[in-house]
Amino acid sequence: MLAVVVLIECHSGQGDQLIPALEHNASHSRLEPTCHRWEWSRHIDNPDKFAICELYEDAAAFAAHKETAHFAAWKTASDGLIARKESGQYLLP
Repeated sequence: MLAVVVLIECHSGQGDQLIPALEHNASHSRLEPTCHRWEWSRHIDNPDKFAICELYEDAAAFAAHKETAHFAAWKTASDGLIARKESGQYLLP
């Protein structure tokens, strides 16, 4: 299994505008047969910061996810809202 963790910081005051894009990506990603989990959360103290936690069958499943229409829609919708993004991929034992 491959876990993907993404930390996002929106431009100041733009956090609320990111939520529809997160929800759209989440709802479609959860329908992918090799996506076992897709969750987002908002930082407690900073409403412009988010974390996304994803769990895929393997690296090929994640690569396939990045080729979907909903991932392309996510990129388009979030473009201009995100000031900083950090991500990492982790193998589960």
